[in-house]
Amino acid sequence: MASSMLFKIVLISLLVVATAKKHAPKEPKAPKAPKNAPPAPPPDASTGSSDSSASNASSNASSDSAGSSVFDVTKYSASTSASASANSKAFADAFKAACAFKGRSTLLVPSGTYQLGPVLFAGPCIGSHITFEFKGTLVAPQDMKAFPGVAWIEFDTLHELVVEGGGIIDGQGTATWAMSGKRKPINMRFMKCYNGKITGITSKDSKFFHFALHNTQGLIFDNIKIIAPWNSKNTDGIHLSMSTNITLNNMNIGTGDDCISIGQGSKDITVTGCSCGPGHGISVGSLGKVPNEEDVGNIHVKNCTIAHTTNGLRIKTWPGAPPSKAYNITFEDITMTNVSFPIIIDQKYCPNSECTSKNPSQVVLRDILFCRVKGTSNTPVAVKLDCSEKNPCQNVHLQDINIQALESVAAKLSSVCSNVQGGVRGTQQPDPCLGGSETKDTKSTASSLNLSDL
Repeated sequence: MASSMLFKIVLISLLVVATAKKHAPKEPKAPKAPKNAPPAPPPDASTGSSDSSASNASSNASSDSAGSSVFDVTKYSASTSASASANSKAFADAFKAACAFKGRSTLLVPSGTYQLGPVLFAGPCIGSHITFEFKGTLVAPQDMKAFPGVAWIEFDTLHELVVEGGGIIDGQGTATWAMSGKRKPINMRFMKCYNGKITGITSKDSKFFHFALHNTQGLIFDNIKIIAPWNSKNTDGIHLSMSTNITLNNMNIGTGDDCISIGQGSKDITVTGCSCGPGHGISVGSLGKVPNEEDVGNIHVKNCTIAHTTNGLRIKTWPGAPPSKAYNITFEDITMTNVSFPIIIDQKYCPNSECTSKNPSQVVLRDILFCRVKGTSNTPVAVKLDCSEKNPCQNVHLQDINIQALESVAAKLSSVCSNVQGGVRGTQQPDPCLGGSETKDTKSTASSLNLSDL
C-alpha cells in the first residue's frame, strides 16, 4: 500500500513539471548574422572591459567625488633619475589613461627635474576637459638625433585643454643655434587645438620656436615667460599660422628673434600687456614666402613695451611674393626703449640674401594704424614704410607718434616712405612722410634718404 502511494506521488510530480515546461514563455532566438557581416568589435577598454592594461592604468589615478581624476606621471614610472626615453614613455602612458577617462582629468608632473624626449599628446579624448599641470622642469635632449619630428612637446586635436602649473620647459638649444640647414624642434606646439588656456609656463633656450600654433582656435596664453639670449637664432617666442581667435596676455618675452610672429592664415589675434626684448620686436609676417598663403586680418596689439630690439612694430613680406592680403592691423599704446626702426613696413624683406625673386611683392597691405607709439630710437630712421611698387600700401595711418633719438644718434630722426598711401593725425615726432591730415591720402618719399641704403 505504501509503495503504491509513493508511485502516485512521483507520477503527479512528473506531470506538474511537464505542464510547467509546456506553458513557459520561449526565449527569443538570436538573429542570424547577415552574410559578409563584419566581426563584432572587441570590448572597449574605456567602458570597463577586461583589458588588464586599461585596468592597471585606471588604478594609478586618484579620483574625487566630483568626477575628476589626477594621473601622476610618477605613478607610471616617470622619475627625476630616469632617462629621457623612459620618461617619454611614462608621460605617454599617463596621458593615455587621462585621455580615456570619462570625466575631467589632470596629467600631473610633480616638482623636480625630468629628462624628457619627444612626446605627443594626441586626442581627441573621451573626457570633456584635460589639464596638464607641469610643476617640474622638463629638460630636452641636446642631441638633435633624438627628435624625429618637428616638435619636442606637442598637443594635437585636444579641446578645452589647460596647460598650467608654473613649470619650466628647457629646450637646451645653445649648441644648435649656430647650425644652418637643419630642421630643429619647436619647444611646444599646438595643432588643431580648440578653446583652452596656457598659463604660468616658462620656456627657455628652445632649439627653434618656443611656442607654435597651427590650425588652432580659441586659445588664451596668459602670464607666459620666454627666455633665450639675443644670439639664439630663429627662436621666435610665439609663432602663429592658420589660427584664429587667439589671445596673448601678459607675455614676458626675451629671445633672439621675433618676440611674436603672426604668420599666414592668422585672423582675430589680440596681443595685450606684453613685454618684448631683447629680440626682433613684434611682427606680422613674414608673408608670401610660399605660394597659396592665406590672408591675415584683424590683428590688434596694445599696451606693450619693447626694449633693446632690432625692430619695433614690423610688417614684413617677401619680394616676389604671390598675391594675398593683410588687413585691419592696429598697434596702439606701445612704449619703446632703445629700439632700431621702431615702426617699419618692409615689403622687400630678404634676410641673409635668401631671396629668389627681385619682383615686387604682391601681398596687399591695407587698413593699418600705428597709434600712441612713444619711446626712443637708436637708428636715424624711426619710421620706415617701404611698400610694394606693384601694390602700394593702402590706408596706413599714424596717430600720436612721439619717438625721440638716443644721445648716440643724430639729433633729429627721420621718416621714410615709399609706395604708401595714408595720413597722419595728432603729434608726429619725427616729422611724417605721409600726408598732413587724416583724410588726405598721399604718396611721399623722403628726399634726404635713399631706401636702398637702409
